Amino acid sequence: MKTRATLLILLVATLVVVAFPASAQTDAEEGPVVRAVLFFSPTCGHCELVIREHLPVIFEQYGGEPTVLFDDTVPPDEVAFYEMTNGTLDILLVDASVEIGAIMFGEDSERLGIDRPGVPRLDIEDIYLIGSEQIPAEFPGIIEEGLANGGIPWPEVPGIEDALATIPDHSEATQPIDDDTPGDTTPANPTEALPVAADETVGDKIARDPVGNGLAILVLAALLVSLVLVPVMVHRGSLHGGPPWVIPALAVVGLGVSLYLASVETSGVEAVCGPVGDCNAVQQSEYASIFGIPIGVLGAIAYIGLIIGWIVTRVSKGRTADIATLLVAVTAFGGTMFSIYLTFLEPFVIGATCLWCLTSALAIAGLLWFTAAPGWAAFERLRGSEATSE
Repeated sequence: MKTRATLLILLVATLVVVAFPASAQTDAEEGPVVRAVLFFSPTCGHCELVIREHLPVIFEQYGGEPTVLFDDTVPPDEVAFYEMTNGTLDILLVDASVEIGAIMFGEDSERLGIDRPGVPRLDIEDIYLIGSEQIPAEFPGIIEEGLANGGIPWPEVPGIEDALATIPDHSEATQPIDDDTPGDTTPANPTEALPVAADETVGDKIARDPVGNGLAILVLAALLVSLVLVPVMVHRGSLHGGPPWVIPALAVVGLGVSLYLASVETSGVEAVCGPVGDCNAVQQSEYASIFGIPIGVLGAIAYIGLIIGWIVTRVSKGRTADIATLLVAVTAFGGTMFSIYLTFLEPFVIGATCLWCLTSALAIAGLLWFTAAPGWAAFERLRGSEATSE
């Protein structure tokens, strides 16, 4: 009886193996997978931060170090699709600076109803995250929930099937190797396989947006002319201050623009741009901050100082009023010089123009025109009073 029972158990076990082949067992062992699509540009500082700093940490947290897969038979500057995967987390990276990637980015932006798309943008199912702040802050929570619910499929990005078809089989990928391995040429950090900004001529950068960059060049010329012409006119006595309301009005305009840009730069969200230029490309560049301080924050501080200085000139007299008047003029002069630097970067270095930035540049240049003469007069009075006291 025991022998017959044993044979029955073996027969059932055989049927189970036949009914559920090894591939099914392997799939069960692999577990759930979270899949997403990341649109990026090699010239975007925020993109580089997400790809080279944040994603490796997230991959290590969920499944371990990833492998980067791409079609190495294509010239490096034409590769549009990369896949970072470790079996638990699978991300398709799409280079929006390559033509096919740009088309895919545009069509997906239309699908999501995004009028002014910016990068980096991470698509997960029917939602998306934008910027170097939102992606690392919210993506881990989405991964946790996705893995708990059996995984997340690829988002319905137009053309994603064709993009994935360009990626080689995972079995053909070269796994990351430690740097100490003799003869190893594989980077220890797999993100090093991703592209960096290619060398471009100044003409190439201006040609990205000839209208927006042409406008920036015109504003730059106006700033340079102002920086030269205002001191000459003040010295000749042919420049005078305008109506008292002009200075606070221009300062409020500049302050509003700076506060908005500061909110964009600190939150990493997409900026609302006008019909010309690409504000997001500028705000996501490495030049959007100095020593870690966003340019918008610095601008807001300068304009607040101008407003306070103007108030002091209106409520005080004598030496205090003259010092405040001089400081307002000096701030406007320094702000104009700094705006020349920033405006130069847009068409000639970044290759994109921000209309918000140009508005701020024109506001500070206007302040230079209306504060220079009173500031010089205050300087003469202060110098004269010091000479008299001696």
